[in-house]
Amino acid sequence: MASTSTAKSSVANKIDQIDFLAECVNIAIGEETGSPYLIKLAKEKGINKGDINDWVDLAEKLGPTDPSVFREFPVNYTTTKWAHEFYAKTPGAELQVAETGGTTGLPKKNILLANTTRIDFDDMDYFDLETDTFNVLVKLCLDNIKDFGIPKDLTYLATVPSGPHTIGKWTLKSFERDIAKSVFMIDLDPRFVKVAMMTDPKIGGLYMKHMQDQVQHLVKQEFPFIQGLFITGVLIEKMFPLLQNLREKGNLQAIVHGGTPLSNETLKVLTEDMGLPVCGFYGQSLFGTAFQSPDFEGYHIDYYPHPRMNMFVVENPADITSRVNYGEQGTVVSQRISPETVIPALVQTGDIATLIKPKGKFDYCDGVRDPHRDLSQGQQMGVY
Repeated sequence: MASTSTAKSSVANKIDQIDFLAECVNIAIGEETGSPYLIKLAKEKGINKGDINDWVDLAEKLGPTDPSVFREFPVNYTTTKWAHEFYAKTPGAELQVAETGGTTGLPKKNILLANTTRIDFDDMDYFDLETDTFNVLVKLCLDNIKDFGIPKDLTYLATVPSGPHTIGKWTLKSFERDIAKSVFMIDLDPRFVKVAMMTDPKIGGLYMKHMQDQVQHLVKQEFPFIQGLFITGVLIEKMFPLLQNLREKGNLQAIVHGGTPLSNETLKVLTEDMGLPVCGFYGQSLFGTAFQSPDFEGYHIDYYPHPRMNMFVVENPADITSRVNYGEQGTVVSQRISPETVIPALVQTGDIATLIKPKGKFDYCDGVRDPHRDLSQGQQMGVY
């Protein structure tokens, strides 16, 4: 499959990124500016300001990160004092609670800084401390959707989590503000889907039918106006006949997908047979998203992190130093740097991917290819 990319300039400068990393770590472990979690952790490990100078230092000197700090402690435990001071002095600032889907255990939560008054995307500096992380993600999302040839201001049907989940709580609000014309939503609780599937497949099947019924009603009511789908890989598979109908008889122009993985075979059908631009996002609420590269190689789906995030792949999830080489498969580990939260190295339990080299506009970081769930280890595949 040929590349669809039109933007070749680099998203970020690697040197600036590393300088920003050191700055954020110094904030996070500083007595006057840091988070209770990282101040305590740095003391336990004997880490001082200036000791962390790159992503490897961050992972191996302060990691691995215990996921329980995001599940069992208040969000302020992992939020810096700097963030609260910034909120207090900045009109329009928000400390948004980012919450995971909760499909692999209790949900994890942390803070993502958003400044509603700073949305001048053209002049945005990703490594300015006062550039909020939320709008960094919005800016990159806008650019990536453009690179995939997806028009702005489409009307979308979103089959994604509602309730407290980050994707439904405020990601879609931004999607509607900056990308879509309007968004129709269904009510979706992925945590109940997980419980239902594990308890009784019949109950899980009923909930899947409940979701499909909502979608079918919206499609019937708004058929000519639905131009885009914001959807998960599993639901694409479950509702494929509906997608075909929207494309052949309706006005479907684009698919944006995330959450559960999309298969290479399905990507081929959507892009080649149906002629749709398909843009994917991979990640977790604690980190923000990784973006699908518009530079296709076959029908692989390659993801690269935003400039305040890093990903690497390990052979043994119990040993974050067991890094794999390019082209090798293993468990994904994610890192985050921002003045409000620093996450040294969180193992994405059950997320398996192949490590790939930097390329195209993502020349500042490694990426991961075809991430998927390891169902052999007792992982439960839900709908998100």
